[in-house]
Amino acid sequence: MEAENLNSFTLNSYFYGFRRDAHQLLAWGHQEALPQIHCNLTEEEITGLIVEEMREKLKDPTIPERFYDRYSVGEEKPLAVEGRTGKRRRKLDIVVESNLPRESRPEYVFEAKRLRKNGYPIGKYTGKDGVQCFVKGVYASQYPEAAMVGYVQSDVTSYWVSELKRNFGKDTNNYLRITKLLQKVQVLSPVPDTWVSEHERITEGSIAVYHIFLNCLASSAQTAS
Repeated sequence: MEAENLNSFTLNSYFYGFRRDAHQLLAWGHQEALPQIHCNLTEEEITGLIVEEMREKLKDPTIPERFYDRYSVGEEKPLAVEGRTGKRRRKLDIVVESNLPRESRPEYVFEAKRLRKNGYPIGKYTGKDGVQCFVKGVYASQYPEAAMVGYVQSDVTSYWVSELKRNFGKDTNNYLRITKLLQKVQVLSPVPDTWVSEHERITEGSIAVYHIFLNCLASSAQTAS
């Protein structure tokens, strides 16, 4: 049985706990990687550091047993979509895969984008390689939700949230197909900068997109040096 054929109520119910655990793994990975992260790293470098720490955390015997029994973490996972093959294939930045339900092995998809003035504006975050990949059904097409991760490399999170709201507000061509505007939510108390919006897919159904903003400025040690 394919994931897209699962009963929608069952899948949505399962994703409530899956969301919490996937976001927790991301939070752990970011926390452990933060001393190595600074504002000049590329998206791929930051993602690599975070994923490495997420995988290390799954080896930690002190975390709840369900994490190392149930989950694995993938990076730059290639997708055979849009007729792309070989090196031209799109790649999912971070994927948390669950081995339950065993017949479907659902995935929680995180798409990451740098947020920095002079080169990495909010338009890239919401553009054809960002939020629009979820709207077009290119990423996470069979799942009720996924997440965007903003690597904040300049200014403060509130600035980028305002930029995201502004970008949503000027979507006059309806590229983002917004059905529910941005709302602040709390999935995990250690990750206060989380928001959610809902979008109608071009293909079928709707998708909830969680927006997680992570501090990727220079670490205190680097700032002092």
